[in-house]
Amino acid sequence: MEVLISNRQEQFAIDLDYIKAVAEEIMRFEASPESAELSLVFCDDDFIQKLNRDYRGKNQPTDVLSFPMEEEQFESEIRMLGDIVISTETAARQADSLKHPVLLELVFLLIHGLLHLHGYEHSSKIPRKKMREREVTIFRHLCEKKMLSCIEGEEPAPIIKRAIAAD
Repeated sequence: MEVLISNRQEQFAIDLDYIKAVAEEIMRFEASPESAELSLVFCDDDFIQKLNRDYRGKNQPTDVLSFPMEEEQFESEIRMLGDIVISTETAARQADSLKHPVLLELVFLLIHGLLHLHGYEHSSKIPRKKMREREVTIFRHLCEKKMLSCIEGEEPAPIIKRAIAAD
């Protein structure tokens, strides 16, 4: 598996090695092929707003966009899952609002984006419920792998609360 990361923002220092390791673990957990390749872009609100306008007709920034690769386009040994674009500015505002670290918000958005690349949607109640449940399952898996700090006493960690808050 290969994760290609482009950092097109300067507002936040991001531990790209950690993010890459988390992305690879999620890809393994979601049974991505060993030959899978993912492109991950961290950007500012201006950059993601342009993409959101051009591809979704919404002229406003958003937190994360996923662009699945059309499999039929290329005959190759490498399976390109697609691109995930994350606005660190929007992620920071959301993290502040939910009172947890920006890095945890970035992990949530990475999970969310990868699930879209694996076919999950949240356009209606039932698919949204399945996607939220899968997000929590992945958070817990990352906890078991010691990639996230998860359970504090009986309370779910902020990142699990984040998945629930997304509804």
